[in-house]
Amino acid sequence: MRAQLTAVVLAGGPGTRLGGGKPWRTLAGRRLVDLALERARELCPQVVVSAADCADFADLTCPIVADRWPGQGPLAALATVFLDTPATSVLLLPVDAPLMRPALLRRILELRPGQRAVACLGPGGHEPLMAWYSRECLPWALKLVQAGERRPRQLLQHVKAYIMSREEVAQVDPEDLSFINVNFPQDLERAQRIAAERGLFDTPAGA
Repeated sequence: MRAQLTAVVLAGGPGTRLGGGKPWRTLAGRRLVDLALERARELCPQVVVSAADCADFADLTCPIVADRWPGQGPLAALATVFLDTPATSVLLLPVDAPLMRPALLRRILELRPGQRAVACLGPGGHEPLMAWYSRECLPWALKLVQAGERRPRQLLQHVKAYIMSREEVAQVDPEDLSFINVNFPQDLERAQRIAAERGLFDTPAGA
């Protein structure tokens, strides 16, 4: 199998705390799902969206992968992608982190050699949804999913993932912008304000 790095935008959550429809909420006039796809396409030759229902994303031009275990969270979504696509490794990107820095994502990918998975420490601890996983992780992921586990942090422990320290993260994202998650309306307002103040979407996407 030809090595195939695939970026997976996780968009299967209901987003109830935000009032639903999270992928279609807008920041700087653009939908969150489109911002995530833009980041993904900068870094990976293949890009897919992981969703509970493919029909919800019919307007997108990239492939949509429907969860085999709907409602079971991102660990199940990761297992689904490995089962239903030819991906040999996956870069997970959450749809609700619109300010994620390309430099951090590139650093995650640079650390791949010799690893089964690479993630980083954010302000709140391990960040398994902004991370890289090799296909070697699939057996562990399946065992966890079949045992009813929903937390991808458990997978990081099982595969002995490389975890970027807070010091390493600070070198590429000193303000922790990548970890601003849009879960509530006030989070989206904060992200809007930060993006406007720093002109984040007034410069080339890879900056």
